Order: sequence, then structure tokens, then C-alpha cells
Amino acid sequence: MDSMVKLTDVARAAGVGYGTASRALSGKGPVGGDARTRVLEAARQLGYTGDATARALREGRTRTVGLIVPDMTNEFYTSSAEVLQDVLRTAGHHLFVATTGNHPDRDHEALREMAARRVDGIVHVPVGPPPANPLPVPIVELNRYSGRNVPAVVSDDPAGVSELTELAIGAGYTDIAAIVGPEVYSTSRDRLAGFKAAALSAGFDENAATGKRFRVVFSDFSADGGARAMRSLLDDPPQAVLPLSSRLVLGVLRTAREAGISIPGDLALAGYGDPDWFEIWGPGITTFAPPLAEMGARAAEILLDLINGNHPAASVHRIPGELRLRGTLAQADPGHKPGQAASASGR
Repeated sequence: MDSMVKLTDVARAAGVGYGTASRALSGKGPVGGDARTRVLEAARQLGYTGDATARALREGRTRTVGLIVPDMTNEFYTSSAEVLQDVLRTAGHHLFVATTGNHPDRDHEALREMAARRVDGIVHVPVGPPPANPLPVPIVELNRYSGRNVPAVVSDDPAGVSELTELAIGAGYTDIAAIVGPEVYSTSRDRLAGFKAAALSAGFDENAATGKRFRVVFSDFSADGGARAMRSLLDDPPQAVLPLSSRLVLGVLRTAREAGISIPGDLALAGYGDPDWFEIWGPGITTFAPPLAEMGARAAEILLDLINGNHPAASVHRIPGELRLRGTLAQADPGHKPGQAASASGR
């Protein structure tokens, strides 16, 4: 950080007055339009953090924020956490991270420990039902929502997965299977809702033996879970499969390779998420990419509002993602049937 950067420099770079820049960074007082976003971005680029220690002493705060996630090996959480940390650091907060491994007991323990450390707020990826006793600290949920009375920032998965499914249907596939995570998670329920809405709207029938058929396989969010789910489909394979997490995609690809199934030659595929390898694997993996950076930034901004005494609505904030079209979802061969090697017909 450049210790010579002053608040006046930030205000000038953001094109606002000194008072507006001060209110935007402190969270105290109104800031119109997109000025707050411009001020935070200017402060981040210039390396301005102000005198966080002095502010903490004046305000009786720890100037720390907790982040509780299932793990830090998933690109979903690392990408959001990086932006979250940038926004919070610009506002003078340090980030403490705890991982839960998707275990409800460890999740509740992490919440209690963060509160005991007197963090100013918590960004939380919930694992299961919230604790019976509310915590005396502002909380914003990220990626998943638990139904408790706090704001949540999530990807608009119902809309995104619906569009992904429509893409597969529009490519001519009439036998489509989705692989989703445990129903206990809001992410699984949202993605399943998007898939089923698109399939039913297009006249597909669940478990139909002929005609337009869709199937749903539940698993856990892991490569092993994706592999097991794909193996369960091998006796009666679909034309297209939609594993709705990047780890599920990895497991499906593993089983397909072991079974000698060519993608997209024998089986079309569309996934969820967009780690770097999606773009360079084979013909590239068609996918719905959630807005990870935007989610992290929005969660940080809402938490700062809560910390500073403002009270945004305790609602679910859905942020649109985008489809990324690549080679694993080619046009269907009208003469190709599930389980029949398309490569044998020259495709």
C-alpha cells in the first residue's frame, strides 16, 4: 500500500467530493447512484485503507469480519472470497476465514467462535438449518440461503439453469439427465427448479420410457459423487447430461472416460460453474457461470451497511450469471440413440 494515498486522491479518482468519498468508505450517511461503488473501486486501485487502527479504537470495533465457507479448494468460494476481501480491506476490515467441510456441527461451532472473537460481521455459507439462538452480530449469507431473517446473496440459478436446459433442448436432445447435489442445500433446490421448469415447459416427462424424457440423479457435491451418479446412468444412458456443479462435471468426465464414452460424440454435456479447465478441456465445456466476483462484492457491501447501522432488507438477492457456449453441447444427431456410439456414424 502507498502510505501517501489520501482520501482526497480517492475522491478525485472516483469523480466525487471529499464528503461523498468519506461517507462511501465509512458507510455513514447517504451516497447516491453508483458513487459508492466507484469510490470503493478507486480506493482499491490506489491502495487506500485509511487509518484502520485509529478508527477501530474510536468506534469500539475490532475491524474484523468472519467468512465461513465449506472449503477453500472450491473455485466458487475462492473467487468470491478474493473480491469480498478486497472490498472489506478497502473499508478497513480484516478477514478471518473458517471452513466447515459441509458439517452442520462444525458450521455452528464456527459461528459461535466468530461471535466470541467479537467480529464486526460474518459472511456465511450455511450448511444446514441455522442455530436455534440468533447471534449478536450482523450476518450475510453467501451462495446459499437458510431461510433465517438475514440478507443472502446468491446466483440466479433458477434462471441460469433453465436457460442451460433450454439450450440442450434446442440442440435437439430428447433424453436429458440432470445431476444435482443434496436437496438440503438451497443451491441444489434452485438448480433443480430451473432444470425441471425448462423441461416441463418443453413437454418433457420425468421417467418417460419414450418421447421427451428427463431424469434427475441426486448426489453429493464432489467428483466421486458425480462419478457415482454417471455410473448409475450407464445401463440406460441419456443423450445429454447436465452435472450441476464443477465437481460433479469432473466426476462425470472420469466415468465417461472409464466407460469409453466420447463427449460430445456419444454424450452431450453442459455443466455449472466455470473453473479455468472448463475452457481448455477437449472441445471446451458449455456451462452456466455464476457471477462469483459480483456476489462477493455485493455481500461485502451489504455487510458493511449492516455493520454501520443501516438495515437492508433481509431478502435473497439473486445476481444473474451467464451462459458460456463451447463444444460439449453440439447439435444432436437425429439418428443417434442413447447408448449408441455416435462416433461410429462419423460424428
